[in-house]
Amino acid sequence: DNTNDKPSFGTNNISFGSFADSKYEYMLKIWLQGGKVESMYREMWDKSVQGMHDVLLQRSHPSGLRYIAESFSDPKERKTFLKYRMDHLACFMGGALALGAYTDPLGFDSWRAQRDLQTAKALAYTCYQMYAQSRSGLSPEALTFNKFYGDEETTAAKATTPDFKIAENARYYILRPETIETFYILHHLTKDPVYREWGWEIFQAIECFCRTDVAYGSLRDVNIPAEGPEDRMESFFLAETLKYFYLLFHPDDQLDLLNKHVFNTEAHPIRTFPELNKEHSNRGQCI
Repeated sequence: DNTNDKPSFGTNNISFGSFADSKYEYMLKIWLQGGKVESMYREMWDKSVQGMHDVLLQRSHPSGLRYIAESFSDPKERKTFLKYRMDHLACFMGGALALGAYTDPLGFDSWRAQRDLQTAKALAYTCYQMYAQSRSGLSPEALTFNKFYGDEETTAAKATTPDFKIAENARYYILRPETIETFYILHHLTKDPVYREWGWEIFQAIECFCRTDVAYGSLRDVNIPAEGPEDRMESFFLAETLKYFYLLFHPDDQLDLLNKHVFNTEAHPIRTFPELNKEHSNRGQCI
């Protein structure tokens, strides 16, 4: 517990996955919801994204897949180390980075916005591979990545090594939404049909291996789909995953993520404060 006079870290781990993902997401989205006027929140977002690029953003070996690693510190040695691991939860960052790029106060053509958009697309591709390279076509909860080696000798020696493997105790798939969320936001902003194609592949895998007579179930091991789904379904599958699938494939998306709407971390679309103020003004004219 943080019982000191000043706030302190509860653990020695830094991650964009579990226990931290929503914090980063809301730095950007509070700024968007408020009409892009509370610059403090945008500055917090940009500072965190810069730190991610400087420290946590890594490339896998041998294919160079981009992913957001985790870090942990050893108080005894006073050193910080990287863990070459990424949770599926961190896949939300592809969409968040794209949203931040398109609304960057420096302008969409700025170096920072273009860097963030490039990273967003690279992370989306990595998250797609998390699904595509399993036997079920569904993603495990977390992966550990092979460290990228820049020298040619090491690269040649490890050329046949796979980019990643399933992290320990993380072989399960529980119908998470983060990858589909990123696909939806990137398609909404870029109109690139590849995100629909990737999303359709994942949807078909869910239909094939997770659907039951009454609902959808989790998989204990994404590489043993023949075991069938478990007798449990997370509530976020209905609230988030299927909602983002629907929006990804809907031909007439009326949401405006750049000017009028913002999704909270549980996938509920909310109008921005300026849009709500407009509605209240129009109501007054009708009285």
